Amino acid sequence: MDLLHFISSHPLELVTVVVSLIWLYLEYRASIWLWPVGILLPLLWIPICWQSRLYGMLAINIYYLVTSIIGWVVWLQKRGDEAEEKPITDISPRTALVYALGAIVGYLGLLQLQPFIPEWQVPWADALTTIASVIGMIWMARKWRQHWLCWILANAAGFVALYGAEDYISSFVYVVNFITAFFGYRKWGRLMHSHNEAPVQTTQH
Repeated sequence: MDLLHFISSHPLELVTVVVSLIWLYLEYRASIWLWPVGILLPLLWIPICWQSRLYGMLAINIYYLVTSIIGWVVWLQKRGDEAEEKPITDISPRTALVYALGAIVGYLGLLQLQPFIPEWQVPWADALTTIASVIGMIWMARKWRQHWLCWILANAAGFVALYGAEDYISSFVYVVNFITAFFGYRKWGRLMHSHNEAPVQTTQH
C-alpha cells in the first residue's frame, strides 16, 4: 500500500528516472536513437527543476531540447537509407583548453546572478552542473570521447544540487549517471579504436 502511495505521489519523477536510464543506455552504446529520447527527456526535467528551484538546470534542459534536435542532424552525415554516423574521435588539447577557459568564465558569470535570485537552491552546484552540461552536449554532438568527462563533473554537481533541494528521487538518476560515465568513457574509447583499425589489404601479383 505504501509502495502504491509512493508511486502515485511521484509519477513525474519516476517516469523521468526510467526515461533517463533509457537515454543513458543509448548514449553508452553510442546509438543515434539517444537524440529522439533526448528530446523527450528535457520535457520531463523542466517541471522538476522548476519545482526544486534549480534554475540553472532548468535552463540547461531547455538547451538540451534544442541541442538534441540539432545533434540528431549533426550525427547524420547523409540522408535516406545510406545514412551513416560520424566516427568517435578525441578532442584536441588546444580546443579543450579553449572550452575550459570559457567554462571558467561562464561559471563565474552565473554565480554573479545569485544575489538577484535569493530562492536559487545550491547555486554553486547548480551553476557547475549547467556549465559542464553545456560543454558536454556540444562535445557529444561532435562525438568527442571526452564528453564523458563533462558528464562525470556535471552528474557529481547535479547530485549535490538535487539532494540539497531535497529531491531525492531525481538525485538518484545523477548517481547512476555519475557511475556510468566512467564506463561510458572506456566504452567510447574501445569503439573509437575499433573504428580506426582498418583492415590491411594485400596486393597479389
